[in-house]
Amino acid sequence: MEVPFTISARTAKLIGMENFANAEGAIVELVKNGYDADADICVVIADIRQTPSDSRLYIIDNGCGMTDDTIIRHWMTIGTDDKLVNVKTRGKLRIKSGAKGIGRFALNRLGRKAEMITSTDKGDRWFWSVNWTSFEKAEMLSDIKASLDPISIESVKEKLLASGLGKLPIAERIIKDDFHGTILCISELVDKWDDEKINTLQKNLENLIPEHMQSIFSIYLFNMHDLNWGGKISPAEYDEYDYKITAKYEGGRTIKVNIERNELNVSLLETNYVKLFTRKEMQKEPYRLEDFRKKTISRNLQINRNIGQESLDKLGCFSFSFYFIKNSTQDEREKNGRKKYPYNIVDSSYRRAWLTKFGGVRIFRDNFRVRPYGENGNDWLDLGRRQAQSPGGAGQKLGGYRIRPNQIAGTVNISRINNPSFEDKSSREGIQENDVFVLFKNILLLIISQFEIDRNYIMYNLSELYKEEHPVEQKAKDIAKKILSHESEQTEEKKDVKILAASYQSLEQELEEKEQELAMIRSLASTGISVATFTHELRSIMLRLLPRNDLLKNILIRLLPIEQFNGQRFDNPYKELDIMKGEDEKLYNWLQYSLHSIQRNKREKRDISLSDYFRRFVDSWKPTLSKKNIKIELNLKEENKASINAIEMDLDSIYNNFISNSINAFLRSQEELKKIDIIISIDHGYAVIDFIDNGCGLSSEYKNDPDIIFNAFETSTVDNKNNKVGTGMGLFIAKGVIDKLPNSTIALLSVEKGFGIRTIIKINSI
Repeated sequence: MEVPFTISARTAKLIGMENFANAEGAIVELVKNGYDADADICVVIADIRQTPSDSRLYIIDNGCGMTDDTIIRHWMTIGTDDKLVNVKTRGKLRIKSGAKGIGRFALNRLGRKAEMITSTDKGDRWFWSVNWTSFEKAEMLSDIKASLDPISIESVKEKLLASGLGKLPIAERIIKDDFHGTILCISELVDKWDDEKINTLQKNLENLIPEHMQSIFSIYLFNMHDLNWGGKISPAEYDEYDYKITAKYEGGRTIKVNIERNELNVSLLETNYVKLFTRKEMQKEPYRLEDFRKKTISRNLQINRNIGQESLDKLGCFSFSFYFIKNSTQDEREKNGRKKYPYNIVDSSYRRAWLTKFGGVRIFRDNFRVRPYGENGNDWLDLGRRQAQSPGGAGQKLGGYRIRPNQIAGTVNISRINNPSFEDKSSREGIQENDVFVLFKNILLLIISQFEIDRNYIMYNLSELYKEEHPVEQKAKDIAKKILSHESEQTEEKKDVKILAASYQSLEQELEEKEQELAMIRSLASTGISVATFTHELRSIMLRLLPRNDLLKNILIRLLPIEQFNGQRFDNPYKELDIMKGEDEKLYNWLQYSLHSIQRNKREKRDISLSDYFRRFVDSWKPTLSKKNIKIELNLKEENKASINAIEMDLDSIYNNFISNSINAFLRSQEELKKIDIIISIDHGYAVIDFIDNGCGLSSEYKNDPDIIFNAFETSTVDNKNNKVGTGMGLFIAKGVIDKLPNSTIALLSVEKGFGIRTIIKINSI
């Protein structure tokens, strides 16, 4: 016996009441229906009166309307696939915004009763009505009926005029003989509507469509209580931004990113701040003065090769644009009025108000907003958490700057056709968080990082220039000495104290940055501390690792002859022992290296022979690298006794990181003969140490600005969803160590194939 499924009336009611988070979302859904009907306008009217039973909501569009057949087959059918199958409208070939066939239940979310008048351009006119309270009384959905009757144009006009809609400023576009479209009237409203709620609705409608859509589809909002208040909805637009970034992904592995700079005053840059461009760092494209005059620069952003092409194909094409808008311009200022940063003048209060209304990153699918992305408090890109992990300002240090969620206003444009993997949640409030959507978010963050890198680099160099011209530390010391010796007059002392306080604040900020840096390093060092705590126990385990396999094998042979398992891969204890032995050897090598690294003498500053150090270094890595089929060679250009005064553990942190990066590079390389060369030569009192591998080389995303790899948290090691899986601290720490050594430097090498990096360290003697 075959038993059919049935749907209860309660299920349909739940679809209406729970499928839309709030009343504004339900109205937005009905406005979208007007767009899908090829309408030019959609009018939302709130007729809120003292008596709730007399209050009404109207949604009116001048679209194609519906025939009785369309009403029965589609409007009255739950979950129809019409919009899913017929993706584009028949008339204007618009891509339809709906797909699930449940939009009409938005009426149920808004009120207990609903009426609809719909007219086609051929003169078919129908009056449809339903009482949603029927769903509470009936058991099965099929027991509930809606009324559907023909209606004359005279009756339509009579109803509209009786409702007071003839007072609307655009009444002539609705109340006319040749009107075609749909008029929805909702009564016995579920929510309490007041001025605050209508203002919230206005904000939602302002964010519903992008600015360029106004000429295609206009939305109006009126409050019958005050017709002077409402009118045509104007989408968000703004021209007083600090940065504007636009990017478009059209397949492949390259994203073109355009960065428009509008934060700094170019006239001031080329006059009062022209010294900035004498700095070596500001003499390369796109940071030269002529680049600032152009205002807009372009970068080709490369997608990491770890991201599979299949994932990118599922992602599909999209565009992303956003504004960076800071709402304050606090800055150090000299007595003559010159500031550290030559900002353009901004209206902070206006900016804050605009960001409150339109801030956030919104998603638009086929020109309609996907909620709740970009609403107040909806930080779906986790920009707040990201910024909290690296709270430094733009001018404090390279690599430490992250945008705040309250400083960005952006739009992402996707499409049902180009991005079929972005499916709505069943609640229609957001997109399903599948792997493709995670990849999508990470690529958006990658685009945002291009802005952060650009602004960070510029502001950092301005900050460094300011420090060079304002040696606050010495100034503070002199003033402090003067005050302590009581050499100045009381009034002069007060002035000096203020200067001292300001200088102290500046120093305190720098100390705070150093503390953040130390906190990161302490976190990374915690594993080493744990190892040091259990040195004795770990050494005992290490010494037992290799013999235990042979011991167990000798015991087994007495009971189970090896010949018994010849040719047997599975359930073969001797095969498993071989695998265990190989794994134990890896663990043995790691423990031997780790325990050697934390010896006390490696933490003391002393004279270190370069040749001795690198021979030990290469020998310690050879066992591990040989198992990975990686050959490492040391090339001492000439036998010498050159030494440097340093901490051996610091050197380990530099060159172990180089090895680690090479291993990761070889994982992405097709090279059969994997090789690492360490070449040491002496040049006029300096040791030149070249570290070169023939791996996959510098990731393509750094080709335009390779020095970024020395920034904190910067890593090209990602998984197949573009989640960063590396710490991004290795080269940052290496550069920090080198910078602390007198007259020493670190730089990338230009190599034909693979990756090369050079460290130059001042030597003691030869």
